[in-house]
Amino acid sequence: MHRRTMQNALLLVLIVGVAASTISTARAGETPADTLVYTVKSGDSLQRIASRQRTAAGYYASFDLLDDIREANGLTSNLIRPGQTLLVPVKTPRPHPTVTQTVADGATHRGIYLTGPVCSSERVFDRIDRFVDVGGNAVVFDVKDADGGVSVRSAQPLASWGKGRNAPVISNMSELLTRLQDRRLYVVARIACFLDGDLGRTRPDLALHDDLGEPWTERDQIWMNPADETVQDYLIGLAVEMAQAGVDEVQFDYVRFPTNGWKGDSPNDREESAAWRRSVITGFLKKADEALAPYPVTISADLYGIMAWGRLADRAVTGQDIGEIARYVDVICPMVYPSHYKAGYMGYEQPADHPGFFVGEPCRRFLVQAAGQARVRPWLQAFPYKVHNYDDRYVALQIDAAVEAGAEGWMLWNPSSRYDKALAAVTPPAPVEPLLALVDRRAAMAPTIITPPLP
Repeated sequence: MHRRTMQNALLLVLIVGVAASTISTARAGETPADTLVYTVKSGDSLQRIASRQRTAAGYYASFDLLDDIREANGLTSNLIRPGQTLLVPVKTPRPHPTVTQTVADGATHRGIYLTGPVCSSERVFDRIDRFVDVGGNAVVFDVKDADGGVSVRSAQPLASWGKGRNAPVISNMSELLTRLQDRRLYVVARIACFLDGDLGRTRPDLALHDDLGEPWTERDQIWMNPADETVQDYLIGLAVEMAQAGVDEVQFDYVRFPTNGWKGDSPNDREESAAWRRSVITGFLKKADEALAPYPVTISADLYGIMAWGRLADRAVTGQDIGEIARYVDVICPMVYPSHYKAGYMGYEQPADHPGFFVGEPCRRFLVQAAGQARVRPWLQAFPYKVHNYDDRYVALQIDAAVEAGAEGWMLWNPSSRYDKALAAVTPPAPVEPLLALVDRRAAMAPTIITPPLP
């Protein structure tokens, strides 16, 4: 045999031996070697191979492994043939920071929002670790966004993965939770409730409708009927799945009626409209509370910051009532973005340029109306919309205002999950102090105490 041929044959034997060793050590739970070797079988695709080998290779997402398989084998396309030998790179677990002051130990929440697509790639952990390094201890990730796309695999019959997708963007929910929990993070699953583009297009019969019988739309999405039991059961089913998966909190967003002009209930009577919409939204959260009662999971709801002033016009449109909602959730999360108030509101010509007032004042009002039945943890503005000088100081002023108002922590919202400037505002937390005791929500559900808004 030619010397080079012999050398190649010996090299192949060594590689196969390493691969066999790698597979056996992976199964034994030991540290795997640097490379697996896979022989392509009939019917295989590169994507299927990446999906099946993801766990053994130590990858978070199969498409990350797919890219690395192409590179390791010099492939310029996804074309492979039966009998072909592929090198499958193995990732060595990298060290990562862990939260030093956890929510479980009594620290207040310091969180960031992460979209489903951002969570689909291993690169998300770079963002998370930078946040942990400055003292972050919580993450909120999308289970379902307003486009209707469900980010994780779900058994709910109405679930879809988003426009143009044939699979959820987060390919392995358990792996995501494992990696977040390894960092000792508090994990919140966000469910955008009644604005749902996918479901509205496939089931227009479940939507709100205009005078012509067409589904009611907003930003190319469709408003589902909050009073429809099929819609409610779908959302609660998602929430239960998340509780069973082991998240710490389920957060309901878009838990309201549309604010862009729909008047299909009582168009000429604000009091009647406010009462009916309040009963629908409160009834949904009561139903969710009952369904989630068997699980050790916190329930939260996102409300508009402007609801703090308790005006009939706002309550009649949204159906949100702070005192009522506080009976069925553990945490109220007001979206107190200064940019979202109209020019001249409360005497401020440019509300977006006054973050201290438009965070602190609504937080104080929410706390009064929650009356000790629910905690208040605001969403803060981590994006430059309408702000003349958006920088780390802008975010820091909001954080300080929320803390001084008595809020139980805060969460940063950026629609693209980009926090470079915002993280510069996050300073290491003070030593943990025990939180003030709160009335047990389920033990205090009656009688209802409604505290009027502050003047």
